[in-house]
Amino acid sequence: MLKSYPTRYPTREAGTRVIRLTVDQEAVLQEQFNRWPRAPHTADVVLLAAETGLSEADVEGWYAIRLAQWRKEQGLGGNLGLH
Repeated sequence: MLKSYPTRYPTREAGTRVIRLTVDQEAVLQEQFNRWPRAPHTADVVLLAAETGLSEADVEGWYAIRLAQWRKEQGLGGNLGLH
């Protein structure tokens, strides 16, 4: 059984976008993040989107949030330049 986790991230338009991730989608994204905790290249975003069934925008949004969390954990500040 797959659970759904809501994730919110700001968009360039006014407001916040909400995506719902299954446990499997979250695991794939987190596994890739653990390998290389920095912004992915365009090709990586396309591959992750295809593998998870998410849009490229959702993958980029998830990654931006996770990167900000990681930066805070490392004491580097949360969202340097991420909006």
